[in-house]
Amino acid sequence: MKKVVIYAVVMLLLPFVGTSFAKDMKVGFVDSEKVFSTSDEGLQVQKNVEEFVQSRQTIVDLAEKELRQLEDDFKIQASLLSPDAVKMKQEEMQKKFSQYQKKAREMNKEVQDKKLETSNSFFKSLESAIKTLSKKEGYDFVLNKTKEGGAVLFSNDADDITDKVIAQLNETTK
Repeated sequence: MKKVVIYAVVMLLLPFVGTSFAKDMKVGFVDSEKVFSTSDEGLQVQKNVEEFVQSRQTIVDLAEKELRQLEDDFKIQASLLSPDAVKMKQEEMQKKFSQYQKKAREMNKEVQDKKLETSNSFFKSLESAIKTLSKKEGYDFVLNKTKEGGAVLFSNDADDITDKVIAQLNETTK
């Protein structure tokens, strides 16, 4: 019973404590997706990742082309080969196919690692830009707002500092 009374008192007083405390705070929000898609660093990261993906896709495409050529050659030669030679060719093709699958998995992992590495680097820069801007303009809290909502479900557009953060990030990366 005592816990219920304490809980009720705390719940009644919480709105009053929170509002007086919050009046002195300066809160802004940033659309990190917009920063990523429009800032100089974000655009450079996207370009680098796309080039990396293309280079890895080229490697996989070449391996696939080699595998298809081997398969086409086998289809042409199969009727001319002895049963033992056919079996050897099939085993060779299976080995090549396994190598191709392994190469594709490796390339996919490299792409995922590169995306993670570059996004981590970008978000460190973003965090630094937000901290610099927050100190300069006196923000106590900066929340993330994305199309899906992020940490902000509603905000006044006057509290949107996304463009300021983009300018700060662009200034830092020059």
